[in-house]
Amino acid sequence: MNKNIQIQRQWFISSKTTDINADYVISKEIGSGAFGKVFLAEDRKSLSLRAVKVIQKIRVQDFQTFVNEIEILKKLDHPNIVNIIESYENERICYIVLEHCRGGELFDRLIKLNHFTEIQAALIMKQLLSAMIYIHNNNICHRDLKPENCLYITEDENSELKIIDFGFSVQAKEEDLFHDLTGTLYYIAPEMISGSYTKVVDCWSLGVILYVLLSGTPPFNGKDNNEILMNVYNGSYTFRPKTFKSVSDYAKDLISRLLTKDPNHRITAQEAYMHPWIQGTIQSPYPVLPVNLLASIKNFMDSKNLKKASLMFIASKLTEVDIRNIRKHFKDIDVNGDGVISKTELVGVIKNLTPDISDDNLQILVDSLDINDNGNIDYTEFITGCLLRKNYSNSGYLESAFKHFDKDNSGLITVNEVKEVLNGQEVVQNLLTNDVEQMIAEFDKNKDGCVDYREFIDMMTQRCLL
Repeated sequence: MNKNIQIQRQWFISSKTTDINADYVISKEIGSGAFGKVFLAEDRKSLSLRAVKVIQKIRVQDFQTFVNEIEILKKLDHPNIVNIIESYENERICYIVLEHCRGGELFDRLIKLNHFTEIQAALIMKQLLSAMIYIHNNNICHRDLKPENCLYITEDENSELKIIDFGFSVQAKEEDLFHDLTGTLYYIAPEMISGSYTKVVDCWSLGVILYVLLSGTPPFNGKDNNEILMNVYNGSYTFRPKTFKSVSDYAKDLISRLLTKDPNHRITAQEAYMHPWIQGTIQSPYPVLPVNLLASIKNFMDSKNLKKASLMFIASKLTEVDIRNIRKHFKDIDVNGDGVISKTELVGVIKNLTPDISDDNLQILVDSLDINDNGNIDYTEFITGCLLRKNYSNSGYLESAFKHFDKDNSGLITVNEVKEVLNGQEVVQNLLTNDVEQMIAEFDKNKDGCVDYREFIDMMTQRCLL
């Protein structure tokens, strides 16, 4: 038996009630906001740096926002959206462990530079628009987009960004209307003030961000909050700031389309992504897939389900430094910027690399990457299939993966523990005990009906590229 099992990334984002200090060394404060403080932390096993967001439950309203952020982040899987690692909770405090973006806020770089060049601004907007296409396609509205909520992954000048802080976010289908006023005054859309709006308010916020990036000043200002609100509501702005004298008409056109007061006529994130200023300003590389990554995908296709699940656990925990090259290839292949790779997109890239591959084998190869069987290749799925042995040579990641299955800390992975993990938080697939026993038997060298740590390591290192 090696029937493929649907594996969901969310299954590997644990919600723990144990002491966070047993797993992390929490050190200095690196940020704060309306809903708590953020601290730098080091994973005791992998030594990876993380950001830990902390809130005290006594602030009940804030805590509900915190829970909302956890649930939404679990659903989002995009290279420009902050990755949630896990969460912890006790009677007084809740913690969200997130990837650590050490490059600082977009806002801070804007202050330092005063304004960005068009090429710099287009690169930033392309990332934010891709993330917004993905968020909206997943029926979520962010509602608090601003430069302070965009973090650079590294200090590098050309570092990419991650959108953070989904505390104000809501589930938002196309027809859903919302009525509460949230977010930051400079960036809220006029219809939010009116009290009835949809998820296209995010596109307005992106228009304000683009205006600010190119000019260094907001399009709607005022001597106090009431005047700012009135100017936003009127939706009237100009291109008078002197920096706009050297800005192209294409850039101004995109700003105008995003800052259209009538939300029914406002450009969508997908339309904005395909705008000539975005596509024409940035030279898109021809999508390719290196031979070693293709070989890794082939290895993954032939792997057993227990190994596939373990690889996905590791892929969901790796840092951006660990997966930098894989990340780049994902974004290159995702031509339309929607945050997923369609099977058609991937077929074209692999066919170009290995023109002799048969259509049947090509389809099997591509289908093997669709681990959750939703019809596309999600970001973590692509990382999982492309992992090389060197990507997870850190023994801490392997130990953490083993511990995720070894629920009772016995040093053995049992049939029931595998069933618990591969069924997620609920019974979403009826795994027969015989099927799981077979999964265990494939790596159970001493025939005791379990997988110990040595057998687990042997499973993870066999047939891997070094």
